[in-house]
Amino acid sequence: MHLAITTPFLEAKGGVERVVLKIAEHFDASIHVVRYDANSTFPEFKNLDVHVHHNAFGKLPLGNRIGNAIEAGSIFYNLKLDKSNDYDIINAHQTPSEWIRNNNSPVLWYCHSPNREAFDLYQWRMKQRNPLQKTIFWAAIQAFKRFEFQTVPKIEYIFTNSKNSQGRIKKYLKRDAEILYPGVDVERFECKDYGKFFFYPSRITPEKRMELAIEAFRIFSKKNKGWKLIIAGALSNRPEHQKYFTQLKQMAGSGSGVEFRTNVPDSELLGLYARCFAIIYTPLNEDLGLAPLEGFASSKACIAINEGGPRETVLDGIDGFLVSGAEEMAEKMCMLVARPELAEEMGRKGREKVETQFTWKRFLKRFEEKTDDLLQLL
Repeated sequence: MHLAITTPFLEAKGGVERVVLKIAEHFDASIHVVRYDANSTFPEFKNLDVHVHHNAFGKLPLGNRIGNAIEAGSIFYNLKLDKSNDYDIINAHQTPSEWIRNNNSPVLWYCHSPNREAFDLYQWRMKQRNPLQKTIFWAAIQAFKRFEFQTVPKIEYIFTNSKNSQGRIKKYLKRDAEILYPGVDVERFECKDYGKFFFYPSRITPEKRMELAIEAFRIFSKKNKGWKLIIAGALSNRPEHQKYFTQLKQMAGSGSGVEFRTNVPDSELLGLYARCFAIIYTPLNEDLGLAPLEGFASSKACIAINEGGPRETVLDGIDGFLVSGAEEMAEKMCMLVARPELAEEMGRKGREKVETQFTWKRFLKRFEEKTDDLLQLL
């Protein structure tokens, strides 16, 4: 079987890119993208067959986010692959790569989430824009929905990564989706210590709500001296991300114990997981969230905001805590510091969970079963 993968961008080291990489390696798949930065994403992509597609009219002068989205949409909507040579099945990932279904079939979509800009984050995004930006954003989203609602009903099968995303797919796209949890490379993670710092690993973007983590640490620090909060992850050059990063640094202030580390290599990230005391995680209605799972793989407890994906991955009181806000998060941080044996026990239970429930072997086995089903229907 020849599997072709579509995803708009390979420019980061995130959960989506990890899933694409695992599938591509397993099936020796070709990958079709609009943007590819070999130095910013996982280096293993250099060993795979990556095709970068361009449209006829180039990039539109509408700002990076909207311009990139329109470019990607037009490419995938109009792209026609050669079924006799290029693929037997197409596996789409991030939106709008599912629009490849307009001219190609069958398509197995691993929907990490419906477009959050267009649906569950739409009002939140609108509040951050001035009147002109709101008008442009509204028009772009209306156009997106027109093509999305035209294409998605044709897609042969949909996998998704969580109950949270499954609910969004049903609510916004009126389609059923099967949950297929991504795996964790457990063998890459270890526990070396329970150091005097909490760790928030994530891309530095507004929807990760790192200000909540900083506020929780500020409250915690009033009673616990000598501790740190380390925030580490990818930081893009997008103006909104740079602005948010500046705001976070101003909020943290100097001498606060909050440290930022941006675009760190994997070895440093794994070291932070291995040596931290516990993970804290505060994103806005996250699809699933790999940080808690990677923390568990490092035998670390996770204190997460009680919404979105963490509700599926963090068992409250068993391998971590689910909290309602900064004050409650600070309380749980204080509890774990006062009872380090509890933090270690939670970490052990988290490790056991990812070793059995979140493996790539399980993921790829089910994925392969469904591709076989689709081939038999052809």
